[in-house]
Amino acid sequence: MIRQYWKIITLVFVLSIFISSTSLRAEMKITLKDGKVIDVPVSEDSVESISYDNSKDNTEDAEQPVFAKNSIRIESAKYGNVSFELGNELGYKQYFCDAKGALVELCDGTKACRIIVGSKICGDPYPGKGKYLYVEYSCGEKLKRAKNTQTEIMKLKCP
Repeated sequence: MIRQYWKIITLVFVLSIFISSTSLRAEMKITLKDGKVIDVPVSEDSVESISYDNSKDNTEDAEQPVFAKNSIRIESAKYGNVSFELGNELGYKQYFCDAKGALVELCDGTKACRIIVGSKICGDPYPGKGKYLYVEYSCGEKLKRAKNTQTEIMKLKCP
């Protein structure tokens, strides 16, 4: 237990140095098994694994659809995990793929949505290891977060 505590303290220290010395801003909060919450930068620039592009059309000039006030709007979605491997300057590596496109297609504009969490979402960024789907979505003005492990069914809903 004490050894895990020191690993977490070391990780938090390394993360604080990294975050304060760069201009990256964390996009996701990850809750560890012991209940500690860490900020992990998961922007495209900081991902150190294979990128999976699951989008069919990446045109940013396309008109944004108009949704009902209390419908789901996917803000961000990442699928993968963090590896606390030692040996690099950060003390950890990130293995995430961008799941936003797949979830926008499934859920945007609906009142409720069910997603089977797995590699069909955007690929397998961390082969042979456990992964999570982290989603931030809005219902009107309210921002919500959801997290599920692979093979579970994630349920998103707006009142």
